[in-house]
Amino acid sequence: MGTGQTMLVLVALVILATITISSNKLIIDQSETVQGSEAMITGTAIGQTEIEEATEKYFDGRVLPPLTTDTVSTFTPPSQFGSEPGYIAGDPSTFDDIDNYNGYTDTVSTPRLGDFITTDSVYYVTETAPDVNAGTQTFFKRIDVTVQNPYLATPNHSIELSAIVSYRYKD
Repeated sequence: MGTGQTMLVLVALVILATITISSNKLIIDQSETVQGSEAMITGTAIGQTEIEEATEKYFDGRVLPPLTTDTVSTFTPPSQFGSEPGYIAGDPSTFDDIDNYNGYTDTVSTPRLGDFITTDSVYYVTETAPDVNAGTQTFFKRIDVTVQNPYLATPNHSIELSAIVSYRYKD
């Protein structure tokens, strides 16, 4: 083999190596994108399930049916949110109202993406400022569910889902 042929073989090997490396990088990037998308969908489903579970509960444990109120001071003060005596902190099936979810954490294990950790926060908001903690009783409660997983393609590997629940009373 002459020098010209050797050079052609070397150039062909360099081109082949470049194509192989580019293809592998593309496959890895695509795999990470698919995995991130799957984590986002799974995390959203887990968070939404927890929100639905919480919002099916009563608005406030101090005003359980048949009782009603038109005074916000009747509601549980924010300082008393969380699991109450008689309830099992890690078992939301024992909760009777939405504010019992304040501070609740859960771990949902999946076979492909590992553990998703949820953390709940419940607080009063106002109709005019639904993103701001009111700090006192109102007719509106907001629940934020933060879902964390290392495969979530966000800066802090978490997503947050929220819902607002209002109290309705009869005159």
